Amino acid sequence: MADSRKALDNCFREFDDVSPKRKEPSIQVLYDYEKHYMELVKKYASEIKMVADMLCDLRKEQEIFYKETLPEIIEKLNQDAGIDEEMRNVWLKRLTTNMDRSFGLSETLINDYVTKNIDEFKAEVNETIKKLL
Repeated sequence: MADSRKALDNCFREFDDVSPKRKEPSIQVLYDYEKHYMELVKKYASEIKMVADMLCDLRKEQEIFYKETLPEIIEKLNQDAGIDEEMRNVWLKRLTTNMDRSFGLSETLINDYVTKNIDEFKAEVNETIKKLL
């Protein structure tokens, strides 16, 4: 009985090994992964810069609107005696609401573009990982 149990234990011994895909990645695999990742960052550098520039421009546009443009509009509306205060407030509220909506839409478009590029980037990384493993 003991001999048959030993034989049974031995026949399953090959399943005790961890498959290569589940072992810790070697330093070379990690290096190759990092190298490819950096190559992808380099490949997409112009897109990354473009997105950063678009976000910077959007923030500047918002800042200029609230610090310069809106105060100028308020001043001109206050100088016009033909516009009563209630109507001026309604116009200003609509203007700021519409500008906030516009800024939000611009940011959404930029974020959608970024998400699309990140998805492409991740797909390339995943393909590389499959090749490395």
